[in-house]
Amino acid sequence: MKLPVTSVAVAAVADVLAQAPAAPESWLSPGEWARAQRLRVPSRHRQYLAGHWLARLQLGRLLDRDPAECVLIEREHLPPQVLDAPLQLSLSHSGNWIACALSPAAIGIDLEERGRGPQLRTFAHLLVAEEESPGELDDDTLLQRWVLKEALIKRDCGSALPQYLASILLQPCRQDDAEIELLSTTSFHLAVACAAPFDLELSGAQRQHWRVLP
Repeated sequence: MKLPVTSVAVAAVADVLAQAPAAPESWLSPGEWARAQRLRVPSRHRQYLAGHWLARLQLGRLLDRDPAECVLIEREHLPPQVLDAPLQLSLSHSGNWIACALSPAAIGIDLEERGRGPQLRTFAHLLVAEEESPGELDDDTLLQRWVLKEALIKRDCGSALPQYLASILLQPCRQDDAEIELLSTTSFHLAVACAAPFDLELSGAQRQHWRVLP
């Protein structure tokens, strides 16, 4: 089987749900459906459904299948496992946005709507570089550091584990040396950590490239 290329997609939750079949239990696996029913907050329930349908849309394109026939296995504290394809999956959601990445290589993504920076002040000491002080960085820069580190943790551990934030030291770099790419739009910051190249067109997005210091 030829391995598919790395695929990264970002979409509005409402747009994804408008494309999904009306009865989610008809396309979710039993484990996914059970998880969805436990999500009592309406916005979180919608994000979950949108993320899992967006993943199926990507899988359908990569594997030339009907999206509704693509199977994901729900896993506790880990992203879903893709059945019958050697692909790693990473999901992220924030507010009205959902992001999904699929790759034959280890991959992690993190998306956050802009404006959340003030909530991260508690974690500021975990996000700054050694030569910086927490007060030096504005809220939006803190948010950028957050998504960069979270994407790396999700790539290496499968799930977001904030206790590892302080152990990651980052440095901006050239594209050829990068381990992680930051894409910033007026609505959100998206970080993608993957060894494999990917192609994602985001209108008006500013791109930064970063590497992890030893």
